[in-house]
Amino acid sequence: MDSAFLKLFGDGSLDQAKALLKAAKDKEDDSEIKAEIERRLKLLEPKEVNQIKCSRCGKLFQPRGKRKFKNSFCQDCMKKRFGSQE
Repeated sequence: MDSAFLKLFGDGSLDQAKALLKAAKDKEDDSEIKAEIERRLKLLEPKEVNQIKCSRCGKLFQPRGKRKFKNSFCQDCMKKRFGSQE
């Protein structure tokens, strides 16, 4: 289900949305409205991938859920260390 904005602007909708918000922010005087525009611009930015280093092998990996152990282990090291335990 695509938004009306996406249907209207197609593939360039993200760039167009950013350009419109930046232009509106430059023209706006009200600080509350500027803050809301900045919040929406931030929502359009891609999220950073959170990666941590395995305590055992040093490989970078994306953690899954909350960390239960002080040392963070990648999935391969978890299998080697704890076997089939879940």
